[in-house]
Amino acid sequence: MLQSRSLVPPLAFVCGALLLLTGCGGGGGGNGVQIQAGDRSPSIDGAMARATAPADSAVVDSAGVDVTIEAENFEAGIQTDTERASEIANSGNGQHFHIIVDNQPYMANYEAGTPFDLGDLEPGAHTLVAFPSRSYHESVKGQEAYDLVNFYVGEASGAFMLGPREPAIIYSRPKGTYSGDGADRIMLDFYLHNVELGADGYKARYTIRDAEGSEVASTTLTEWAPAFVTGLADGTYEVTLQLIGSDGNVVPGPFNDTTREIEVRSGN
Repeated sequence: MLQSRSLVPPLAFVCGALLLLTGCGGGGGGNGVQIQAGDRSPSIDGAMARATAPADSAVVDSAGVDVTIEAENFEAGIQTDTERASEIANSGNGQHFHIIVDNQPYMANYEAGTPFDLGDLEPGAHTLVAFPSRSYHESVKGQEAYDLVNFYVGEASGAFMLGPREPAIIYSRPKGTYSGDGADRIMLDFYLHNVELGADGYKARYTIRDAEGSEVASTTLTEWAPAFVTGLADGTYEVTLQLIGSDGNVVPGPFNDTTREIEVRSGN
């Protein structure tokens, strides 16, 4: 006797399908911590960040380096007018540029067209990535929205960390300390270089570990959009972002396996 086929797939099948997006069950580890994939904020058409100095492949004489970021179709210093601005940590200084040098934590530049001090850099090769950011630190995403500049300090020696053709994922958020209401829902955000995410191709994987090194949550994303973590107790955490290839392994490259430390202080 033939049995009727249920229109609702078994739970195991649902979890398997969702695993590619959120790690199933929202990316939680059974400890109240959840990671949920989110949507992009409304687009800002034509928004771009362009580094006009230093020039690509330039040799800068001084260890103290300034970068100048010009904006196209993007206004720095104003508040982003979306609901998300009141839902997560938001900068009172408004929209800005994230400037990342040699895959270090980003620096926030709130003024377009004004030299921005990168500090003293070691002699040799350096890689700079800059992109526009909304006031709540969500990057403005697009193949033309960001800029990549490779330059030297003192002498034209050494290898650049990132070239124009290598696939790379660039860590942006989370960063620093999250306190008060800003600790309730923490954004995970990244930038892509020569990469398209998909179920059968590249993927972005976030893993969060506590101070003892135990994993508290992870998620694998197949779309270029932010995710959000909730339920983190007060403490210090390590957040790792990796670019995963279609073979399930981390893609080689200095940007493609990055760990940052954050601190959560929900009571402050």
